[in-house]
Amino acid sequence: MPDDRRTVDALVGERLRAVRKQRRMTLGEVEVVSRGEFRTSVLGAYERGERSVAVKRLLRLAELYGVPPAELLPSGGRDGSQSQPASQRYPPNSVL
Repeated sequence: MPDDRRTVDALVGERLRAVRKQRRMTLGEVEVVSRGEFRTSVLGAYERGERSVAVKRLLRLAELYGVPPAELLPSGGRDGSQSQPASQRYPPNSVL
């Protein structure tokens, strides 16, 4: 199961980085805008998939970036489309 968790962390990290860059923000700017709530080192670890993001923190990042929380979650298909419902990609017993 640790490999599955690392994969999800990496996918979430890719989305976090992509959305931050779409907003044309640096890691330092996110730290300033969040008034230190999100340190650059922690944000970088999230984006590299080295650290798991708690749901509460993910929701807060979505708020800071002005996007729906679902936009920070990985999509099902490589082309950005949802290839299968989230209930199948992340069954109830899976660890996110």
